[in-house]
Amino acid sequence: MDINLDDVDLAIVVNVEILREVLHKICKMGRKWWIACEPEYALERGYLTIGYGDPGCTDRLNTVLYRLPILNTEPPIGGPDKLVVLLDSSVVAPEQPGVYRHGERVVEDVIADIEDFFIPIQRAFVQVLAELTGARWTSATRFKEGI
Repeated sequence: MDINLDDVDLAIVVNVEILREVLHKICKMGRKWWIACEPEYALERGYLTIGYGDPGCTDRLNTVLYRLPILNTEPPIGGPDKLVVLLDSSVVAPEQPGVYRHGERVVEDVIADIEDFFIPIQRAFVQVLAELTGARWTSATRFKEGI
């Protein structure tokens, strides 16, 4: 996966191990996030696939898969869980857009897809960073997505 960093202003850079822990904690309206590929093969492909929706369902109405670029050029010493991924909305790419019911029609909404997928991950990492740095986290600033 070729990435263009020209549009990246401020991104989250994290290894697969920490990403897995954070994704495991996120649930929004019954939807979940998970690593949807084997990290052992991610370096060959240049990306890690993350699923959003229902892990037991493969249709585009209930599940959308995104590719996150891998920054490693060589296998990490600590194994595939130490692969480093880049999280930024400008470099995250859907494998195929999700679809939504809109009245009698089924439509694609790429903007809704990325907002529904990316913003909860971003907010979860803000919370992790706040906890690691000892920042005060009050209920007035807590996010409402169940994170």
